[in-house]
Amino acid sequence: MSRKGKSTAEDTWDAFPKQPVKRVIRTKPAAKPTAKPAVKPTAKARPKKKPKQQSPYKFWLGIAALATLALVVLYVELFVEKPAPVWPAGHSIYGVDVSHYQKEIDWQQVRENEVSFAFVKATEGRSLKDKHFQKNWDGAGAAGIIRGAYHFYLPYLKPEVQAENFISTVKLSPGDLPPVLDVEVRGRKPVAQLRKELKVWLEKVEEAYGVKPIIYTGYNFYQEYLAGHFDQYHLWIAHYNVSKLKLEKSEKLKLAFWQHTDGGAVKGIEGKVDCNVFYGSMRELRSVCIPLNQ
Repeated sequence: MSRKGKSTAEDTWDAFPKQPVKRVIRTKPAAKPTAKPAVKPTAKARPKKKPKQQSPYKFWLGIAALATLALVVLYVELFVEKPAPVWPAGHSIYGVDVSHYQKEIDWQQVRENEVSFAFVKATEGRSLKDKHFQKNWDGAGAAGIIRGAYHFYLPYLKPEVQAENFISTVKLSPGDLPPVLDVEVRGRKPVAQLRKELKVWLEKVEEAYGVKPIIYTGYNFYQEYLAGHFDQYHLWIAHYNVSKLKLEKSEKLKLAFWQHTDGGAVKGIEGKVDCNVFYGSMRELRSVCIPLNQ
């Protein structure tokens, strides 16, 4: 069957001109604004620390400490008694002299500290004997120290009985130093009488031992009472707080020993001790001693 003459829905639609189809452009929904991260408030710049100022308290505490130290040093220098240098310059033969006041002595240690000779108190006056004499005498000899013994003279007693006290106490041997007369006190004797009686002691002791004794005394005592009267005897002079003894050794003046301090310190001896030097060499010191062939 032919389609001509028939009216259909399609024919009716085709009768109208076709309108261009409008294209609808869909716009994308606007993107939601993204949340910005919270910005932390920037920290305020810290002010620079000022350098710490020293505490006035600490400053003055330091000053006080320094001042205290200075005062201590000054006190020690001015008021604390310090041992004198043991041996004076210009000498090389050293010795000590001791009595019971030095108590127990380690003689071997004394010898190891450059001590070559020692004088030991033996007697005093008419009958006194030093209670440590024999111990010190034996100890010094055993240590190899050249030893000598001395008598402390009392001017109000007869010289003969004092000499006998010494002779009966001290046994000297070849190699020992000669006996020593320690005279420091004049008493009330006229000077001429004192000298006469000293010579009695010296002659009596020389007769007993066969050797001239040594005279010990202080510098001032020697100058005032003995100078020029005992030149044939070896001298042992005490004079402290001087750098050099004013006396000079000579052919006329037989200066042998100088006791330069009574406040020396020597290992092996407790407390202070008298220290001495010999004017000469070790050979000369031995020549002063009792001869070995005697």
